Formats: sequence, structure tokens, C-alpha cells
Amino acid sequence: MAKKQKKQEALSVSRLINEVLVAQLSIPFRQIVNDTTFSKYTGSKRPDILISEFEYDGTNDEQYIKNLVAYAEAKDDCKVGDKDWKDALKQGKIKAPKLGLPYFIVTNCKTTYFYNAKTLKQLTLNGNPIREFQTIDIYRLIKNKLTANPDLDAINTNVDSISTISEAIFNKKLWELAGVYRGINFKDNVQKIDFTVGFVALEYFEEKEEIDGNKDASKVYWSTCDDEVAEKVKNNLSGYISRLEDETTFKEFKNVMEVVRIAISGDGKNKPLISVDDVKQIYSIIDSMKPLHGTGFDLFGAVYEMFASSKEKKDFGEYFTRRHYTHIFSKLLLQDEDVYNEKKEFSIIDPACGTGGFLTESFKVLLNNYEKSGTLTTEAREFLSKKCFYGVDVRDENISRTRLNMFLVGDGHTHMYSDNSLNPTRQNGKATLSKKYQYVITNPPYGNGTIKAKTNAISTNRTEIAFICKVIDLLEVGGKACIITPDGVLENPSYKKLRQEILEKCEIYAIVSLPKFAFAPYTKEKTYALFIKKRSEKVTKIQDKPIWMYIIDNDGLANSDKRFPTKLRNNRNGWMHDEISGWVSTDGVEMPGVLEKRWLTFDDSTNLTMWIDEKGIAQTARKGGNIDINTIKNDHYKTLLPEYYLRPYSPHYISETDFEDELKQIDNSIRGLLDEIS
Repeated sequence: MAKKQKKQEALSVSRLINEVLVAQLSIPFRQIVNDTTFSKYTGSKRPDILISEFEYDGTNDEQYIKNLVAYAEAKDDCKVGDKDWKDALKQGKIKAPKLGLPYFIVTNCKTTYFYNAKTLKQLTLNGNPIREFQTIDIYRLIKNKLTANPDLDAINTNVDSISTISEAIFNKKLWELAGVYRGINFKDNVQKIDFTVGFVALEYFEEKEEIDGNKDASKVYWSTCDDEVAEKVKNNLSGYISRLEDETTFKEFKNVMEVVRIAISGDGKNKPLISVDDVKQIYSIIDSMKPLHGTGFDLFGAVYEMFASSKEKKDFGEYFTRRHYTHIFSKLLLQDEDVYNEKKEFSIIDPACGTGGFLTESFKVLLNNYEKSGTLTTEAREFLSKKCFYGVDVRDENISRTRLNMFLVGDGHTHMYSDNSLNPTRQNGKATLSKKYQYVITNPPYGNGTIKAKTNAISTNRTEIAFICKVIDLLEVGGKACIITPDGVLENPSYKKLRQEILEKCEIYAIVSLPKFAFAPYTKEKTYALFIKKRSEKVTKIQDKPIWMYIIDNDGLANSDKRFPTKLRNNRNGWMHDEISGWVSTDGVEMPGVLEKRWLTFDDSTNLTMWIDEKGIAQTARKGGNIDINTIKNDHYKTLLPEYYLRPYSPHYISETDFEDELKQIDNSIRGLLDEIS
């Protein structure tokens, strides 16, 4: 290989490691080794990229190699199947067994394939060929599966893992789009977000037609829009959008498709916003995202997180909930719905659905439950698609986004309506909000509103209280709900009678405390997940069952306004600082997250819990357990805060002398500052 070419390859590999493996997939940099000779294992032939469970310090060769999870051969600027690619295959087949790995990866730093080291067959993940680098969890899973069965080429994993994989890879593609977008003068980030989601939806429509068996080979689809000539790609896409708007049920998403069409073709008065070359490049990036079916995450939320500004996030925060919360709370609320039973069909509503995050996650949870139990029949799919899910939001644009989000996640978008859930005025809204539901899941807006809460306990226009009352009204007897609510509802002394009323109408079976910055920068309000089960109106006394309370101290993101992933992991035992996410052990076994594992059973009243915070510092305190209902009844204000019972505050008293000393220190500091100013 020429010296210049070798230097270019080294640069491409370095960018791949830093921009993809480390920045996008959160693999610790020191666990990645590039172009280093491990002569004891591979002789003079150096593996291009190695990823291990352990950091490499230059001396721990045996420890590093014995704990490898991935090995890749990198051939810059080659094409799949050409001479260089075949050489990489040859190298991989020789080196992988020597490194103790049953598989290997070949990449040209743009396209990536995974191969079984024994058979040289390409590996698939949940039925889809693997075309991108993966998270360290998935390397563990692949290694474990192929070690147990060296002839395997089809890897399957559960919805939690595939959601993490899909979102990590999708974010990498969004990062590529961001590079193209730098040269495009979008009006604002909302236009950029809707353009991206609309473009992605165009690709997904073809996937859905294929899945449903409705694809007509004589008509224009996403795949037929491709062309070597950029101008033709743009024209084909414009024609494809017009066809969808005229001929298909997809016309209900016309508003987001029009954002795409006008941006690439103009509106008759104004020139196109995006050049034909950029259109072709965007098409290629989104085409490389597929398949999108069954991704298992809030696609709109992922796009929004990537492109919205801090101000827009704050403005948007009243109806946006991060995916890792929507997923775990949907999973916990619906844990009993593990088998589809046509005689016991049920319905779920989010009366403040925003962009549909809770509904999309609930859809995926049920789909996965039915798949695991072997009850995902045609009837079950019909139930999920057309009968189960309901959503209402006061903003028309949110409902459009919710419908599209549900469509992308697998459907279930039929019963989504725009209306005010606290005072419906439209026919569909009134009909939807007059029904009773087995499940309600929502993160309603907070603050002063204009509609009085329907409760006899207090007189208030606080929106969060009005929504709690609405949720209880929407539930059928025995129905369950998960409501994200601010701390005032659970502790404000003036809401004592409201808490009494909730305890009389419902069984509160769990209250989970979220970290202070859970929804930052959208809001810094301290929030809680309130889980309730509605009781019969004939029962008016307070519940006699205890309430399980739990405090989440770390959720995998920094406890600050920035909310960046902290990435701290324990190589042997999963997440050190994330009580929400599932993970894959070093043995390749899929594990539930801490909260899910502890749900309703964990109690550390006799032995306090020790954990590692995001800074790597050991902390010890009580985290969870059952609080006797009499303890709550005997509290003067009927307080329901987990911290009040699990971590009661003990004031620190100081003597009068100490107080005087502190005042003198403050006085001296102020005088010193004044002297500096003068």
C-alpha cells in the first residue's frame, strides 16, 4: 500500500474511533486499541481495531486480549466485495480465532459488515444485516451467542437492547445529517426537525407497504427514487411525495411531507431551500438508516434531541419526556399484560400526549411481551394497530407528530386527536375523553391554568392537579395509571385534602422519585412518577396497603442542566450510575435495569444501600421500601414524598457563639470586597 494511502487510512480509522466508537457509541477510548502488534496472538500481522472489556496500558496484553469483545479490519476507500475487502475477509478469518473471537468486522470506515469467523456468513441482528458498529453490549451478546453456537449467523435480542442499539446507530446517522445541514439555511430548528422526520417517514412508508404485503411494483417508492444524477433524485422524491399525498392513507401526514417537498422543490414563488447535491446526500444517509421497522424508540424525540436549541427545548419541555423514562414507566405499568387475550382486550390513553413518547413506548412494550409469549397473532397486531391506543393533545401539530411517531414505531396511530383534555370541545375529543380506560400514562403540563380542577378537596386552577383528577376520572375501576407529577402535589400543606381524596379514590401502589434534573433543561421542577389503581366508589376509606417508594439517584445522565451521558460503567456488573437502563453482562446475558429488578420488592430499611455516583464517589443512604399506610395517615399533612420517609432531614443546630462567628466571617468578606472596589 502506498505511503500516502496508508496515512489516509490511519486518519480515517482515527476519525472512526473518535467520532463513532467513542463519541456516538460511548465506548471508553482506552478500551480501544488501534494498529498494535500482539505478536503472541497474531504474529507480525496487526489487527486494525480491537475493543476489550479492559483498558490497555501497554503491559497487560494477556488481560486485554482474553477479554476482547470485538475486532475489526479497516480498509479505507475500498468497496464491498472488491480485492481489498476480500483481503480483509482473509485476514479476519485468520486473526479472529487467534484472538479468541468467533466473529470479526470489516469496514471501509463508511460501510461495516459483521462476519461469522468460522463460516464467513454475514451476521444479522433481529433479522436485519448489521451495517454499523454497535454498542459494547451488543459485542458482548454476539460473542456469547457465537461462542455457544459457532455456526450461528442470526443474532436475536430483546426490545430493550435493540432500542439502545437502534437509537445509538440512528444518532450516528443524525450526526452525519448535521454535517450536511450546516450549509442549509433552515428558517429555524423546528423546520429542520420536521424536515428530517418527514424525510425519514418517506423511507419508512415503503418498508411498511412491504411488511403489509401491499407494495405495488408498478408505482414509485423510496427505493426507486435513487439515481446517479442528483437532479433526478430530487425530481423522483417530489413525485413520490405527490403520489403518497394523492393515493395513500399516508396523506394524513401531508404537513410534514410538504415540509420536505417545498424544501427540495420550492413553492412556486421561492427557490428550493436545499441544493440537488445536498438532497442526494441526505437521501443516501437516510437510505443507510434502514430498516427502521421495529426500531423500538421515539424517533421524533431522537431527532428533536439532536437538533433543537436549548431555548426550544425549554419551550418544548411541557410536552416532551425523555425516552429512557417513557420506556421504563411504560414497561412497569404494563408488566401484567404479557399475553394477548382477545377476550380481555384493553385500551391505553395519554390525555397530554405531546409527540407520543409514552404511547410509542407502550406499543413496543406490548409488542415485545406478545412476541416473547408467542401470542403475537394477526388478531394481536390488529388490536395494537387499531384498538388499543388513544392520545389527545391541545396542539394540532403535536397530534400530527404523534401519529407519525406511532406509524414509524409500528402503527397504532388511529385514535389520536387534537383537543383540550380538561375541556374538550370537538366531537372526537369528547368521545375519546368520555370513555373509561384500563390504563392511563401521561406527563401533563404544570403551572397555573384557566380550568378549575374537578375535585371537592380544594379549589385550584393548577394544571397538574386538574390532570390528576382527569386521569382518575378516565380510569375504569381496577384500572391503573402512571402520572409524572411535581413535588408540590405530594408535599404542599395546602394540598393535604387532595392527597386524602386520592388515597380514598385510589390505591397508590408506588411513588418513584426522579433526579432533580430529570427533565432539564425543559424544566428543573422536582418530579415523581405516581402509580395508582382506581378503586370502587363504594369504598371511601383510605387504602390499607403500604406504598412502595423509591428514589432514583442517577439515570445515566449528568445531574446538571447539560444532561450529557456520564458513561461510567462497571466492566463486570453493568451500569454504575444508571438505575433505569437494561444492559448486557460480560457473559453476554441480557439483564434488566436496577429499577425494574427492584420494582415493588426492594426494601433496604435494615441495611442501607451503597452506590457509586456519577463522579465515581461511593454514597450510602436508604433508597426504597414499603411505607406503612398508618405512618402516612398519622402524618399531619398526609405527605407522600419518598424523601420524607426514606431520607428524613435532620437539621444541624449550632451554638449562639458559632452563629456569631459565622456572621463575623460574612461581615469581613463583604468589607474586603468593598475595599477592593473602592
